[in-house]
Amino acid sequence: MAENPLVRVPAALPVLSKANALRRRVQGRLASFDMIQWDQVAYGERMRQHIHIWEMNDLCPRDGWPAVLLIHGGGWREGSWRDYESFGPQLSRKGFMVAAMDYRLAPKNPWPAQLEDVLEAIAFLRSQLTDPDRLALWGHSAGGHLAMMAAMAKPEWVRCAVALGAPSSLDGMDPVELQDVFGDLPLEEASPACLSPEDAPPILLVHGTADRVCPIDQARAHAEEKASVDLIEINDGDHGIRWPPIAALRARRQAVSWMVDQMDMPQRGSKWKRRKKGKR
Repeated sequence: MAENPLVRVPAALPVLSKANALRRRVQGRLASFDMIQWDQVAYGERMRQHIHIWEMNDLCPRDGWPAVLLIHGGGWREGSWRDYESFGPQLSRKGFMVAAMDYRLAPKNPWPAQLEDVLEAIAFLRSQLTDPDRLALWGHSAGGHLAMMAAMAKPEWVRCAVALGAPSSLDGMDPVELQDVFGDLPLEEASPACLSPEDAPPILLVHGTADRVCPIDQARAHAEEKASVDLIEINDGDHGIRWPPIAALRARRQAVSWMVDQMDMPQRGSKWKRRKKGKR
């Protein structure tokens, strides 16, 4: 954890990190009550190519479930789907099939292995009981970068993307820290702000003004230059989108509402609704 230069965590925080992981696990189990789950579902044949899926125990919409793919952060070097262990089931109750993915990590698997895995996971989700016209991406930090890159690579597959604390331009980061991830690749080729595909899907950036890992200036520039990109700023917000607590929570809720609006959620049946008796 502390060895990753892109995940700057004070040395005293590993204990708090373990406590936070336990909190997410407990909250996730409570939030997933009466929810269908699939664990360690393979979307490819390589190591770490698996996802965890949450689905409402409810009637599926006619055209399939709207889907959200959650992509963890960790500087492209670390992290796990368990970062979304509590958020995944909460989001699924909005009417989504939600999948949190793992992907191959650098430096053992340099770029573009991470992007290839995200695209493979999207293709897998599209083959399930999902609506191919309603698939969103959500990611934090490196996961947000991957969400934006995948949305640019396959705009016909992605309805919208939400990126929290994510780098829009890799040129604004320390090139030494990026060397074992991107090698000698020109960083512009892996910078969402430098890409302009046709029919790019809407992207929402959520960024803290006090983010020391990914400075907010690049998010502001990205939103100013691209009409399809919106920005929610968190005053004094940190990279983890956890501080200040009330403002960060409000921003995350706004991001969820934005995504729900972009997805144009279909009506679904419910086994809990009282059925009207037909006239005889």
